Amino acid sequence: MEAKTKMSPKRKTERRLLLAALTLVIAACLGAAVFFGKTSPVIAEGKVILKPEYDAQAQGMRTVYIIVRDPTSPMPMPYGAMATTISSDPSGTVLRFKLTKDNLRVMSESMEHPEKIIIKARLDMDGLGGADQPGDIVGMVENVNWGATDLTIALDQLVTSHPEPQVQ
Repeated sequence: MEAKTKMSPKRKTERRLLLAALTLVIAACLGAAVFFGKTSPVIAEGKVILKPEYDAQAQGMRTVYIIVRDPTSPMPMPYGAMATTISSDPSGTVLRFKLTKDNLRVMSESMEHPEKIIIKARLDMDGLGGADQPGDIVGMVENVNWGATDLTIALDQLVTSHPEPQVQ
């Protein structure tokens, strides 16, 4: 039969403090993992495809803009936008996208997000932001629910003229 050794009160206190400290460290690690592991909720997710009849016009283009608009907003400025550079001549599926607040440049952080949105994709001729320019290829989907997935935006319109100036 083994004899149990008695632990001194000082040793018991040290063990309790060590156990409490270890518990706090584990809780902090779990909290950090949960906090830093979170990503922004999805605004919209899908793919941008290029209609085959525009393959020739798209050669050399490398910038794709995704523009999110609130259809109820009277403002000409979009809700947000994202620019992406692609590595090769576009054809077929040009881009798979997942819009979140982490990668969408929201134009006004104080705005509440709309329930329904319009998402426009633009294969951009000059790589510069702003309005559509001749040579750009665009497409859009309307009446999109916030958080929608499996969207397909077809680049199916060649921009041939400059946009009308906006009256302020």
